[in-house]
Amino acid sequence: MKSKLILALGISLGVLSACESDDHDVAFDGVGDIYVRCQKIDNEVKYAPVIYAYGNMYMSDAEVAHSDEDSMIVPLEKLGENTTVFYSAPSIEDFSTDDIKNGTYNFKLTSTDAEILNLTDELLEERIDPIEVTKFEYDNEKHEIDLAWETVEDCDIYHVKIATKIDGQIVFSSKRLNETNLLIKETIPGWDPNYIMKNGTSYTISVSAYKFEDSTESGYHINQESVEYHKIEW
Repeated sequence: MKSKLILALGISLGVLSACESDDHDVAFDGVGDIYVRCQKIDNEVKYAPVIYAYGNMYMSDAEVAHSDEDSMIVPLEKLGENTTVFYSAPSIEDFSTDDIKNGTYNFKLTSTDAEILNLTDELLEERIDPIEVTKFEYDNEKHEIDLAWETVEDCDIYHVKIATKIDGQIVFSSKRLNETNLLIKETIPGWDPNYIMKNGTSYTISVSAYKFEDSTESGYHINQESVEYHKIEW
């Protein structure tokens, strides 16, 4: 059957053929994506890699390495218990003023049936500047967040998320944005209907500009995310 696989990034929908692990009529398929996360930290532009691997079957393992022979293999972590997504997300200590190595990255995905899928993803040299949020106003009675940011030259889209923490559970995901402002209300589309916002709980708002490897891509194969984070207490 066909099902929509929601990217962990929450910025778009991709379609993969989904099946139960014992259904051998459908081939093991997936997507590997490595991209650069760029943000200003201590007034310096810094970079770190973000890596995702998506499958159409439950997976037991996923790893990635640059095509250079000397490159280390990076094991990816499960996103959940029985999962079709593995990932590697940076902590603040992982960011550096050194950019990420461009070129071909080789992914190796293993299904729970021990099928192996080899994929590649290209990291291109194009970079966009860090995004700069110019307006961040939060009304904690109405639960409204009024946002604005500077134009980022050569980016493909803007996107805003609310999550339980950086790279945590996404509770709000905006549509793809071309404009440089957004007023988030409880009544607008994009909220997770299965999550109840908790009073007194801190949430992380990310305002991002994205550059894809190809601007016609559906959302896979991101090349760079420039992001700024803010926190609120609901």
